[in-house]
Amino acid sequence: MSEKRRRPARLEIGLEVVRTPQTIFEEEAPGKAIRRPMRGRWCISTRRGRFHIVAFEVRGKTIKETFQGVEV
Repeated sequence: MSEKRRRPARLEIGLEVVRTPQTIFEEEAPGKAIRRPMRGRWCISTRRGRFHIVAFEVRGKTIKETFQGVEV
């Protein structure tokens, strides 16, 4: 039997998630910004679950961005 990866039932700090950041993008052509999904680490979420922060490693530095909701 092949082993399937299961999504965690709840969110934990340090969990790897995939998000499409709005502040980090690639420029392929002048004036065009292409946003792509990136892997990052879950940092923190609000008590009511309205927002969460994900940290992305980009060019050796950490960039954090806030997203709505608490989707795994």
